[in-house]
Amino acid sequence: MAPITALSYDTPKALYVTGEAIAANNAQLSGGPTAAFTVSPALPNGLSLDALTGVITGTPSTLQREAGYTVTASNAAGSVQAQLDLTVTARGAWTFVATVPTPRYYATLSRLPDGRQLLAGGMGAGGPTNEADIYDPAANTWGAAAGMLAARSDPSAVVLADGRVLVFGGDAAGMTTLASAELYDPAANTWTATGSMNEARVRATATLLPDGKVLVTGGTRDSGTLDHSNTAEVYDPATGTWALLPTPMSSARTQHAAQLLPGGNTLLIAGGLNGGVAVTTAELYAVDGSGTTPIPYGGTGSILASVRLDDGSVMVVSAGNTTARRFDPATSSWATSTMSASRLLPTLTLLADGRVLLAGGSTLNTAEIYNPDHNVWTTAASMGTARNRAAAGLLDDGRVLVVSGSNTGGEVNSSERYAP
Repeated sequence: MAPITALSYDTPKALYVTGEAIAANNAQLSGGPTAAFTVSPALPNGLSLDALTGVITGTPSTLQREAGYTVTASNAAGSVQAQLDLTVTARGAWTFVATVPTPRYYATLSRLPDGRQLLAGGMGAGGPTNEADIYDPAANTWGAAAGMLAARSDPSAVVLADGRVLVFGGDAAGMTTLASAELYDPAANTWTATGSMNEARVRATATLLPDGKVLVTGGTRDSGTLDHSNTAEVYDPATGTWALLPTPMSSARTQHAAQLLPGGNTLLIAGGLNGGVAVTTAELYAVDGSGTTPIPYGGTGSILASVRLDDGSVMVVSAGNTTARRFDPATSSWATSTMSASRLLPTLTLLADGRVLLAGGSTLNTAEIYNPDHNVWTTAASMGTARNRAAAGLLDDGRVLVVSGSNTGGEVNSSERYAP
């Protein structure tokens, strides 16, 4: 009997979806006839290998990150092997949850140490609001929290190392941009004033640093005149004070992307708007303000959303196009992927399993999932309501809460929860 000389598969690196039958993944052989096929480890739940033909078929039932499998084809003269890399994603499902007390958009959503979610500020029917509400995932209820000291639309927020929430900037009534900041103590349900920034800012980025301080970059200094900032400053929770950093960004930016890279010393900053024009540059900014290094970007969109992935790379999506960009800090290079739709002001959330949920934006209720193992977007289940400028947060059980926002009918009072 002649030996088998080669084994391969039509799709050696495959992405499947739970509950959906896969296209048959056929074995391709060279050499002598095959007596039997085996696979190790066992294929994902719902998939099977035909021991006589080697074809893989079925309907996967369980979500799975990329994993390797070895298929062996053998006969009396010997055996050969082929490697498969298989991933199983899911479209997920949405359910409506308790209605937010006051519908609004441009609010912040922050996870408290006990797993509840704090919704603060935003723009309601009457203008900027100081309202704060807390969602309890276990009870599926909203409860009123103490009101902020100032009404703020589109402020920035970050949870500090001690569990307090820093909320700063935003726009007050009449598009008056704020420099003030305040702290929410979830144990006492109180807001207290803290030091004001050196510049008024709205739509700035806020990044918690490894030492517990908060780095803020860019934003709009005056919403009325579109005066955008190229500065960065750091908040010290121990003293309640802000310090401007000596090095400005290479460009003024608002509604840009900023993510801390592995090591904690460098911030990736990309895109945004400056004077109503899209900023098409990116830079690596030293968090101590000692310098900044321009890097290639290639993005053409303006208003950005970003998340840092589990491997330390950064996913950036922008309004006005369907091209997403992923930055690899090891090579200082970008890889692109294609979304199903262009989205203005969607939510972007890193899931507990490492995938990314992109939901809503523009007038859309659709959603999609980024699969980092394949650099591919897949269609997710659609929300019950179209919404943009919503707030979103990851819950402790791995589900995602998406709150309020706006659509063509005005402010949205509903909230939805996504189960991956």
